[in-house]
Formats: sequence, structure tokens, C-alpha cells
Amino acid sequence: MEKRTILCISREYGSGGSEVAAKLAEKLGIPCYDKELVQQAAVDLGLSDELVKSIDEKPVSWASMGFPHGIRNPYRTEFETLFYNLNDRVFTIQAQTIRKIAERGSCVIVGRVADDILRDDPDLVSVFVNARQDFKVQRTTTLENISEKEASDRMRKMDRERAKYYNYYAQKHWGQCTTYDLSISSSRFGIEGTVQIILEAILPK
Repeated sequence: MEKRTILCISREYGSGGSEVAAKLAEKLGIPCYDKELVQQAAVDLGLSDELVKSIDEKPVSWASMGFPHGIRNPYRTEFETLFYNLNDRVFTIQAQTIRKIAERGSCVIVGRVADDILRDDPDLVSVFVNARQDFKVQRTTTLENISEKEASDRMRKMDRERAKYYNYYAQKHWGQCTTYDLSISSSRFGIEGTVQIILEAILPK
């Protein structure tokens, strides 16, 4: 695409937001970054993918905050190189990677507070993909081969963790419509319909 576009996709668990992001990148002919950010952070930190994945988009607990407890995360202070736990280290590395990716040109980035990290970028478009509970349960049970109860429990846990993670590192609130440029229901429009609506919103007329 000719016009530079940085598209950041946040999503509810089970809504198909990652699939929407991948399809958008394919149609736009630009790269999509999701789990690649985890892998790059692992390389940069000299840690295993599994270890970094285990804390990816997970909130920082009081037990892991270190001393002094009164200090927030490094992203919220002028001392961005200061961190007290592995969660903050991973976030700091991912934030640096996200900025470098955006500097290279158009791309789609999934989660990882990318929309707030890049909030001053004039070409940023932030999108939140949500869906009805029944739609998310059906998708999750089918894709992960688990029961409806397991799907509901996992969705509730993952969304709670994503919200805490986002609200901790960002200057906005996860899932609120005022946080994003566009909030859209994949259960109302379907995955393909959601992709098309986003394309129509961001492509020049």
C-alpha cells in the first residue's frame, strides 16, 4: 500500500482478532506481528520462547514488583531503562521492537499495548475487536477442542489478564470504546465482514 498505515489490533479472547489482523495484513500486503514479538523479546533477553510466552500480556503481581513497591512500571516514568521484574523487562524490549517495526513502514501489530506505545504516531489506527459470548465460546471450543465451560473460564481469565496488563502499562483503559479509533463486533459482521469494514475505514477514498 502507498500510504503508510500502522494498524494496531486489540481483541477479546475468542473474538478472532488475531485472524482479522492476519487477513488485514494479507489484503494490504504488509507484515503482521503477533507471536513474532514474543520470539524477538526472547532473543533480545537471551531467554527461552516458552518463558517469555508464559508472561506475555500477563499483569504484574504485587509479589513480583520488587522494591520499592510504590514505583510504577518503567514505561510510566522518565527512567525507561529502570525495571524491577521480568515482566517489565519483556515489556520494555517489546516496546523498543514495536517502535522499530513502525519506523520501517506500514504494518499490523496485535496486542502488546502497541496502540499506546505508538500513540503519537500520526499514521496509527487503533482497533478493538469484540464479540458476543456465544460466538467466542463456539470459536474457542472448536479451535482449542475444549468444553464450553473450559472455554468460558479461559476467555474470562485471558481477558482479565489482558485488561490488567494494558491498564498497567498504558495511559488508557482496555476495551473501552473511547480508547480506540474503531471498535467492532466480529460476531455481528463475521470475520471477513470485520476485515472489510476495517479496510473501508482506513483506505483512502
